[in-house]
Amino acid sequence: MRSIILTVIAIIVTSFITSCAPSAGVNKSAYGPNDPSNKIVIEEDLAKRDMIDGYRIKIANADTEPEALLIEKQVAEAVQEPVYIEFIVDKYMIYAGDCQNKEEANILKEKLISSGFEKVYSVPKKVFKKSETVQEQFVPAEETANVESDAGIESAVPVSTSFEQIIGYRVQIGAFQDKEKAEKLKEIASRTIRERIYIVRAQDNLYKVQFGDYLARIDAEKKRDEVRQDPAYGDAFIQNSYILYDTSADSGEYFIQVGAFSSQSSADDFISNKLIPGGYLNSSVYYDKNLYKVIVGGYNSNSDAQAVKEKLNGSGFEGAWIIQK
Repeated sequence: MRSIILTVIAIIVTSFITSCAPSAGVNKSAYGPNDPSNKIVIEEDLAKRDMIDGYRIKIANADTEPEALLIEKQVAEAVQEPVYIEFIVDKYMIYAGDCQNKEEANILKEKLISSGFEKVYSVPKKVFKKSETVQEQFVPAEETANVESDAGIESAVPVSTSFEQIIGYRVQIGAFQDKEKAEKLKEIASRTIRERIYIVRAQDNLYKVQFGDYLARIDAEKKRDEVRQDPAYGDAFIQNSYILYDTSADSGEYFIQVGAFSSQSSADDFISNKLIPGGYLNSSVYYDKNLYKVIVGGYNSNSDAQAVKEKLNGSGFEGAWIIQK
């Protein structure tokens, strides 16, 4: 009996010590030690960003919000630029870009035309003034885990040369005054959420826990709805913010088409259930000829794409073939 009591006491003491142990920090990611989600990000308030006279590209209008969101997704994936939806009278107007001058507008217009958006034109608009580029070499987490700025807080996350900071969406699942509580939630969430999870330091001194880097709101909504099925994340909501877009995932023009579906949801489910678990994080969907086509890429050369195609074939995706966009 005495030995049983001692064993129980030992378990309780061990649990107490473990719970009081200092947090290991946020330098832990399923994407590797140098991933930007390893660092605390300093939030920049979009509402306070300077606006100047410029141009946006008018792409289309839609009768319903779901139609507008689908167009937004197609545009954002095609050109990796912010897309804006304005509701005017009874139509949803879709615009792309924050072009600082006519030359930038013409470049974006040509990119859109080459991506299949034919009836586009530039419109004078107030646009967000572009901030300085944030592309720089990412410092390994273990070298900067305890680095603090002169103000005593973590500096903005250094970004890998393969990441670009643009306007997009994340899903927020929590906010805390205590950084350790935010780290704990991130650790727990990483067990079930297959996305980059960030801790964002807000101006009101809150540590926000957010996940994902979504170009299109419709993708963020789908993930928000998925996580809300877990009662722990029942209050999850979408945050319009700067995201870190991985440009290395689709910087080339060679892609491998893996499947084609009649609905967006079927294509998204195929990516979530089949491709992402296999490590194909650069998977996406594009709409073409009444089908939602699932592609992997892009790659800078046909030989690079061929190597991935062979790997896909060996993993059971025997119908995969290379396309050039």
